[in-house]
This record gives sequence, structure tokens and C-alpha cells, in this order.
Amino acid sequence: MRALRSLFLLPLLFMVACASAPMKPPADFVVLKDRGEGFRAVTADDARLRVRDLAEPTEGGIAFWADTLRADLVQRGYELMASGEVKNVAGTAGQWHEFAANVQGERIGYLVAVWVIEPTLPWRDDILRVVEFAARDDVFKARVDAVRAALTTVED
Repeated sequence: MRALRSLFLLPLLFMVACASAPMKPPADFVVLKDRGEGFRAVTADDARLRVRDLAEPTEGGIAFWADTLRADLVQRGYELMASGEVKNVAGTAGQWHEFAANVQGERIGYLVAVWVIEPTLPWRDDILRVVEFAARDDVFKARVDAVRAALTTVED
């Protein structure tokens, strides 16, 4: 009986481990569990945090993808405010860029961070883990330091 119980518990434990959040959001964020795309969290004052994973078959590397994101957003009219490097919880080096833009007459802050994560299985593609944070300028400025600190909790 004990062996049978263990047989049923192992898949359940595996599912719980796989369902863990890809990062620990700052304190005022509430994680949405509405089956939207990726990991999403929000605050009462409409700050939005999102984590997405994308297959990366080109093996472009972190410098390529960080520069590509920066160039694309600048070309679309975002103003680059700051950039930096950050290591996630596993020590993988990533890069972040902070932008500002005017959207429909309102100033918006936007932070994007990216890591290239090597697969655990040799036949799988690398993964681009992308964290995005956006909010109205005043809300963004009040929360951006906490979000940048939370980038160190991003999982591989």
C-alpha cells in the first residue's frame, strides 16, 4: 500500500515543482492565476509585471538579445534611461534596460530584462527568459528599485 501511495505522490510532487513561479515578485504585487500567457502580477495602482519564456534556436547569446531588445525599443520611440547587468538566482548573467515613452499623452516607464538559459536536455533549444515591468511614470519610479531587486530571484 505504501509503495502504491508513493507511486501516486511522485507525479504530484513533480507537477508542483514544475508549476513554481519563475520569480518572486515584490511585496505589493499580486500574482494572477487566470491562465493568461506566462507569469503575470499586478498592483492596485496598475503596475504590471510579466515573465515569458521563448524558444531561442539561434544561439544568439545574451549580448545579442539584450542589444536587439534595446535597438528595437529605441527605434519604436522609447527613450533609453538606464541599463545594467543582473544575475538570476542560479547565477546566470542577464541584462536589463529601462525606458520611458509617451503613450496616448501619458508618460510610461518600462523595464525589460533578458536571460539566455541553457536547456537541461541536450536536444532542446536555449530559452530566452524575458521579464517586463510597466507602469505610469509616477508608479514606475516608486516601484522600479523593488522590481530590479526582484530580478535576482528569477529562476533558470
